[in-house]
Amino acid sequence: MLARQDNGLRTGLVIAALMVAIPLAAKLANRFGWADTGDLAERSLLALIGAFIMTTGNTIPKRLVPAACLDAGAAEVQGFLRLAGWTWVLAGLAFALACLFLPRNAATAATFIIMPAAIALVLIAWLRLRAAATPAR
Repeated sequence: MLARQDNGLRTGLVIAALMVAIPLAAKLANRFGWADTGDLAERSLLALIGAFIMTTGNTIPKRLVPAACLDAGAAEVQGFLRLAGWTWVLAGLAFALACLFLPRNAATAATFIIMPAAIALVLIAWLRLRAAATPAR
C-alpha cells in the first residue's frame, strides 16, 4: 500500500515540476529571443493538466473503497469506479488534444464542454449508485 502511495506522489510531483518547467522555459526562450514560442507555454501547461487528469482517472478503479460505500454491493461500486476512471481518462485525453491542436477559441469552447460533461456523467453515475444503495422505505 505504501509503495502505491509513493508512486502516486512521485507521479504528481513529476507532473507538477513539468507544469512549472516547460511553460517557464518557453516564456524565457521567448523573452530572451532564443525562439518564438507563441502560445506554447499556455498550450503545454493545458496539455499537462490533461495528462494529469488522465493519470488521475487511471488510478480511480485501483483505489480501495471504504466499507461504508459498499452498501450498493461490491460489483456495483467497482462498476462505478471503472466508469469514473474511463470517463476521466477520456476527458483528460480530449482536453489535452483540444488544447494542443485546436485554435485557441475552439480549444476554450471544447474544454468548457468536455470537462463539465465528464463531471456530469460521473455525478449521474454516482447518484444512481447511491439510489441503488439506499433501501426503499
